[in-house]
Amino acid sequence: MDFIKSFVWNMNGKIAFVFIVFLLLLNSCKENEIYSNIPLIEYKRVYFLQSNGKDSLMKLVFSFKDGDGDIGFSDVDTTAPFNPLFDSNGKLLNKYYYNCYIEYREKIDGAYWPYIPPGKIDTFCYKFRIQNLTPEGRHKAIRGELEMDINISDGQRLSVFDTDTIIYNIYIYDRMLNKSNIIETPPIVWRR
Repeated sequence: MDFIKSFVWNMNGKIAFVFIVFLLLLNSCKENEIYSNIPLIEYKRVYFLQSNGKDSLMKLVFSFKDGDGDIGFSDVDTTAPFNPLFDSNGKLLNKYYYNCYIEYREKIDGAYWPYIPPGKIDTFCYKFRIQNLTPEGRHKAIRGELEMDINISDGQRLSVFDTDTIIYNIYIYDRMLNKSNIIETPPIVWRR
């Protein structure tokens, strides 16, 4: 009888072990995720760092997905179409030099309007060069979050803003020059 109990216990233990190994293998064989080759971004959150009781640095966070993983530049990505090309007045002509655009909108009379700084002809926009995010290996699809730092304590910039309630429109480009969707933040109130 002890032999039968021992045999049944050993078989149950072996079956349980094989079942656990099977579950682990099944979980590790997760299929590669498939995303569009056109970047997709989504607003996540915004938070502020303060200095002397006033907001001084805004952290704007958004997620991204890209099927071929060609988001971001390396230090050598400075040839056309990613080169800095300027006109005689110093205006950047090549929109692909930057790959992240955060357009500023002020709330005036209940509506959000682009802001044109005095003496300028273009609307105010933060521009960034995201570093290369392409993963190593064969499968290039990527997803993650980007956190952009926006200095709002710069007196020269802050003094021209007439409002403390703003929104941002955000979009990115990948290295194949695909433009992502445009996202809009919820209204953001600065503490000045």
